[in-house]
Amino acid sequence: MIEEVNLHDVSVANLTVAGGAPVALIEAAAAAGLGKVGLLLRTATPKPLAHEVIGRPDVVREIKAACRANDIRVFDVEAFILSPAADIDTYRAALATGAELGATHISAVGTELLTNDAFLSAPERIELFGRLCDAAAEYGLHVGVEFMLYRDVRTLGETLELLNAAGRANAGVILDVLHFHRSGARPEELDAVPAERIAYVQLCDAIERSPSLDGLANEARTARLHLGDGVIPLDAILDRLPADAQLVIETPVAADAGLSDARKVAHCTDAARRFFARRASQRG
Repeated sequence: MIEEVNLHDVSVANLTVAGGAPVALIEAAAAAGLGKVGLLLRTATPKPLAHEVIGRPDVVREIKAACRANDIRVFDVEAFILSPAADIDTYRAALATGAELGATHISAVGTELLTNDAFLSAPERIELFGRLCDAAAEYGLHVGVEFMLYRDVRTLGETLELLNAAGRANAGVILDVLHFHRSGARPEELDAVPAERIAYVQLCDAIERSPSLDGLANEARTARLHLGDGVIPLDAILDRLPADAQLVIETPVAADAGLSDARKVAHCTDAARRFFARRASQRG
């Protein structure tokens, strides 16, 4: 059970600032009282990266300097797509860059259903994922798999099947509470997930009505809610997670879209602070 939360142990996902500049995110996280950030090194969408990091030693130096100056750690880097076009050799540059930046985790996702016409078979996905885990292990990185209904690794159950079939120790589930909720899963299902299989937890909230399949990606990328502002059973989920699970705030909120990165991160952190204070008071 997750009870007391020190916000300096919490990370903020790059998606919260919609692909903003890494140094700006680092500075915003520090100003808000967070201690970690997630950075986007590879895009998982057709949209190109706004800020390239791989192959840019000057940018890498700037990020590392900003982390030192602001007492911030890079927690994870993303995203690695499990698709027929995936090439582990080309992924190595991202793995090496992530490790150089101090990251401990990477995220892997399936192939998006509505924008692709070629998909891996289950055996092909298992084989590719295993090779990604092996390559990541060379850099000291743990691989989290994030399931989404609009990709071909869709549910918690499918993710656990992939993890068990691959059999790699440095692999686990990224529990994004939005995708968990939209998949129709219940908090009680987490009771059967071994603690060591939780790579990390991405927190947000959501409106009650679920979009159609073709609207789920847009909701995830642009229309989440701050913690406590929606209907996701966050308390019941947190009650069933390991006490030391890494928490990540991932809240691209439509109403905040026009704000600076600093204000976006401040808003999501303030909401998290209120949410966890309420949670603690109800248990005190």
